Amino acid sequence: MNQSGHSSSLVPLLITLAVIGWLVYRRTRPQRVRLTRTVLYTALIVLASLAGLAANLAVISSPLFLGIAPLALLAGIALGWLMMRTVRFWQYQETGHVWMSGGIAYVAIWLATLVLRLGVEYLATGNLTPGEAARSAGPPTPLSIIASDLLLLSVGLWLARGYALARRRCRPTHRHPASQRRSKTGDRLDRLQA
Repeated sequence: MNQSGHSSSLVPLLITLAVIGWLVYRRTRPQRVRLTRTVLYTALIVLASLAGLAANLAVISSPLFLGIAPLALLAGIALGWLMMRTVRFWQYQETGHVWMSGGIAYVAIWLATLVLRLGVEYLATGNLTPGEAARSAGPPTPLSIIASDLLLLSVGLWLARGYALARRRCRPTHRHPASQRRSKTGDRLDRLQA
């Protein structure tokens, strides 16, 4: 494939990463925790990731993949749990709604994992479409297997996020009166004038 073929497939990927990054970043702003949406988003992302893995049977049957996969998943869960501790939760006494804000560290780690996985996949296959060249080129390379394991790291991040949000939604720990609102910077609470 010539150089123009690589750059033409790079532009949509960069645009997609930028859109995903912006949408995920917006989720760091103050918002109400909705249990149904949390469960649906987590399930959708985990199922899509597992479907992507299942599409490449040569990788998931590899001993290297099977050896690293549980470690990558556990590392993702642990890292996600630590990163979710950077998210601030509170509950309004009047409504009982749980709110959250922050988590830029979680977003940064997740996006870095995504970019790293795509970079490793590109190094392994010379293709920016994950798994496509590996499926058609025969046995998987160690780099393509590691890229697939990084997908499980990302799944672990999302599972930890979903669990932390569901746990906080069901058992909030910090209460604020409904007469308080977060300031624009998100650093302090200002009382509203009655």
